[in-house]
This record gives sequence, C-alpha cells and structure tokens, in this order.
Amino acid sequence: MAKKAASDPSARVPEVVQALVDAGTADTVYADVYLRRARELLETVLPAAQYRALKDIQRDIDESIRQSRAAAAGRDWKRVEALTAQVDGLRRNAEEKTALRALGATVYDAGGVSVDPFSPGFDFLPGHDRDLGEIRDGLVETLKTLAEVDAPMAALYESRRAFFAGFALLSKRRTSKGKAAPTASSTELERLAAQAAQQGDMAQLRRYAQELLAQQAKEAASAKTKSDAPAAGAVDRAAYECPVNLAEGFSNDVAQRAQALGLAVARTEPLPQAAPLYDYVFARVWQPDVSGAETERDGTLRTDAVVDEVGFTREVSDSVKVLVGQFLRNAFVNSGGARYLPVFSAEEVLIEDFPEDQEPPATGELLSALGLARRRTLARAEIDDSLREHGATMLQERLGLDPVQFRLVCIPHDLYMRVGRERGWGQQQQWTHCDGYQVLRNGSRRALVGGDVRYGGLSDLVSLATTDQRECVVARFAVIRRARQVARGH
Repeated sequence: MAKKAASDPSARVPEVVQALVDAGTADTVYADVYLRRARELLETVLPAAQYRALKDIQRDIDESIRQSRAAAAGRDWKRVEALTAQVDGLRRNAEEKTALRALGATVYDAGGVSVDPFSPGFDFLPGHDRDLGEIRDGLVETLKTLAEVDAPMAALYESRRAFFAGFALLSKRRTSKGKAAPTASSTELERLAAQAAQQGDMAQLRRYAQELLAQQAKEAASAKTKSDAPAAGAVDRAAYECPVNLAEGFSNDVAQRAQALGLAVARTEPLPQAAPLYDYVFARVWQPDVSGAETERDGTLRTDAVVDEVGFTREVSDSVKVLVGQFLRNAFVNSGGARYLPVFSAEEVLIEDFPEDQEPPATGELLSALGLARRRTLARAEIDDSLREHGATMLQERLGLDPVQFRLVCIPHDLYMRVGRERGWGQQQQWTHCDGYQVLRNGSRRALVGGDVRYGGLSDLVSLATTDQRECVVARFAVIRRARQVARGH
C-alpha cells in the first residue's frame, strides 16, 4: 500500500498545494497565480463542492442529532438507529479529512491581500519583524521544490526562484557585537537607524550612525577618483526600477480583442519635471513613518501630509506635493500586496477610456466577463472577488494574454493621473476605484479611490472601507504588466 501511495500522483497533491500557499504568502505579487494553480490541483482530491460539504458537516451532524431526538421521543427506533449511524459516519468523515478541510480553507476561502514582506515601510505590522533573509531562503527552497514536483508550472517557479536567489537583503539579525551585517547598504543602515530612533535604542542608533559616517567617508574618497559616479538618490531609485520593459507594445490582434471588450491601448510618458518627486519618494520610502493622524471625513480616510520642498521645481503644484507626502507617510499597497510606488517610465497598457463628463457605461462585455451587473455602487470587496474569480480567465481566453505576465486591475492611481491629463479626467464630483489599499496601523485595509475635482482632481487620492458601496464611485479597469507591481526589482 505504501508503495502504491508513493507512486500515486494524487498522494502528493496536499503537499504541493501547501507549498503553493506558502509561496504566495512570501511572493505576494504572484500570489493569485499560485492560488489558481493550488485550486486546480486541489480539485483533483478535494473538489470545491466536496469542501463546501465538509464545511457544512457540523450543521448536518446537529440536524441529525435533532431528528434522532425527535425520533426517540416518538419511539421510532428504526429511524433512531439510522440517524445515529449517520451521525457516526459524518463524525468519522470529518475527523479523517480534518487536515484536508483545513487546507481547503486556505485555498477556496482565500481572500484579501497579504502584504509583501520584502516591501519597505511595514515594520509596524505584526509579524513583519521576521528575518528577511530567512523568509527569502525559505521561499527559494519552496520554489525549488515546486519546480521539481509540478512540471507544468516549472518555468514560472524557476524564474521566481532565480529572482529571489539574487535578491540582496539585509538580515535583521545582529552579529555578536550587535552590529548589522557588513554588507549593509547605506539605505538599509539608514532604515535601521530610523527604526532604532523610533524605539529609543540609543546604543544601536549610535552604532548605525558610526557605520554610516564610515561609509560616507569611503564614498566621498571614492568620488574624488570617479567623476562619473552616480548620485546617491539615483542609486537608491535604481533598486526600485521595474525589472521588465513596461513600454513594450501590444500586438494588433490583442488590440482588436481589447476593443471588443471596451479596452483601448494607451501609452504614457512621465512628465520630466516630476523626476525630483520620484527621487524624493525612492530615497525616503523605507522610513517607518506611517502617520498616526488618521481621521475620518465623509467616510474617507485622509492624512495630513507635510512634504519637504527641497529639490522640487516650481512647476510642481502644492496638491501634487501633498500627494507625494501621502505616498510616503501612508502605507499604500497595490493589489499584489507590494508597496505601491508610482511608476516613472514609459508604459503601454489597456484601459477603459470612457469619458468622465458623460454617464459611464453601466454594462458591457468586460463587466459581463467579470460577472458584474453594474459599474457604480460596487464595493471593492465585490470587485476583488470578481477579479480573483474571472480575471485570469478573461485575460487568457478573451485577450490571448498570459495571466502570469499580465493582470486585470482597477486602474492604478498614477496611471489614472497620466492618462487622465490627456482625456480631461478628474473634473467631476466622483471618485474612481484605484488599484490598491491603504494599510492602517491595526493591519486593516481600506480601498484607494481618487479623482474627485472637489479634493484635487487628478491628484486626489483617498481611501474607503472595502465594503463601501457609494453611487459616486465608478469602476474603471486596466490591463497592466504584472511586473509593474513589484516593489523592488533588485
């Protein structure tokens, strides 16, 4: 029997499914891909319908017990015997499949977005004080195992394994003398110094300051002999550059298919005068400075954002400066769970480009494909469920795009701003669902919306409860390259 079980492919399914779940908790930008594969495999040993039956088994047990009591009161002993035997069978079935039912819960009931452990600025969340080196090494090993046991998806696992294997991280462990690892970069040391300052650990703070001074002195000496040495800000920003070419064009076939769904090809370029803003963000995004001044106003969550104007050009408006401050002082994540950072590169995407000065289409091919009956009064939780259930299938079957490379999302806010400049968006008293969430100190998530002319137009960005169903919030979808959501590319 043991030999037969070992040769039976289904015997390893729970193990592989658990590995996929584990991979998704660490490689969050691809979590939906891992989850989709986990569902495909789990269906072979625990179909969704059977899992739902297992979830309801206690209800069935309680009902059988109730009926057996009634039968006993009526002295219907034949029925009592049948019902009690049924209860015993249900209980044995539940006990035998306890582990499988628990695994089913992590796959079939999965929802929400996990925060990427490798993204900067989430040290305030419970569980995010784990050693990043250990998380990375565990993920690399998990992906290696998956590549060996799940051949149809081996190329993806190997690609992600290679990505994380070359991912340079500063371990949160200390040496015996309490110093950070000698390979720490200035940026990582500054992050740890800021964390030590917040915690009031003056000894650690002094050590980091000493190491930073030593590194700065070394860099200054090196700069004298290298006139072409890059600026510190440029080096920091390079770590956050997208690992793929976002400007690669779509084929004519894809563009035609997209048109049938109400999607149009859009190519955007960042404004040159915005460069200092992005440098400012990339140089400071690691700071654990999530605002504590969270207030409620008209159902939205706003945070007072104060931005240092050093290095900003005169062309940058005050509203945009406040927006930059929000990106720094609020923990925003995209739908991939990674720190939401504006993209500063040319990009080609597919978007719903209906005008905002007219009533948006309430129905259409795209909404139908997503199983959505309307465009307004949609809670983000409902949209997320729909995208999780139908998004990948729509990309693959209706557009001919690989869901591993592309993703259907609510339009990202920075993309909304850039595309909207040319289309007159942000001039109405309405919000648009934007990809991503604000993560609060208690770990809860609030959905990002933006674009209301009363609060800044294109640069307006606020958050709502994920269950909020306002008439004044419109859904607008976009197809983006998944790599856009990776917080750190190196």
